[in-house]
Amino acid sequence: MQVVIALIVTPDGFPLAYELLPGNTLDKQTLTDSFAKIEGQYGKAERVWVMDRAIPTEATLALMRAADPPVHYLVGTPKGRFSKLETSFLTKPWAAVREEVTVKLLNHDAELYVLALSAGRQDKNGPCVGAASNASANASRSCSAKHSAAMSSY
Repeated sequence: MQVVIALIVTPDGFPLAYELLPGNTLDKQTLTDSFAKIEGQYGKAERVWVMDRAIPTEATLALMRAADPPVHYLVGTPKGRFSKLETSFLTKPWAAVREEVTVKLLNHDAELYVLALSAGRQDKNGPCVGAASNASANASRSCSAKHSAAMSSY
């Protein structure tokens, strides 16, 4: 039996809530419902949604950016989009965010792209790229540092 797990955690990683969904549930179908459910239970707050790149659609991301207050997110960047941004990243400096983790930040089209390089994961997958919207550079660095080990190769 396969299931999809949606996990809601505090900034320190402590679980607040979870949802179990059938394994054949499309992630894209559940995202908007999850936003409404979490806001209904916990109110509107400054949250950062960390998602696999297959979860949100471009339309969902547009809704997140247009929300009041805007919804912050960190999501993996599709390889095709990263290829288009690759040259822009070349001129950006690396910044250490913790031991063995460095990042490059790129503001592009109202998005903050974070290229994360983890020495521990580099051998396995190479660098990770995520788009962070409506989040400060510090929040993005923190989010990238905390989640780079859990992100897939992008």
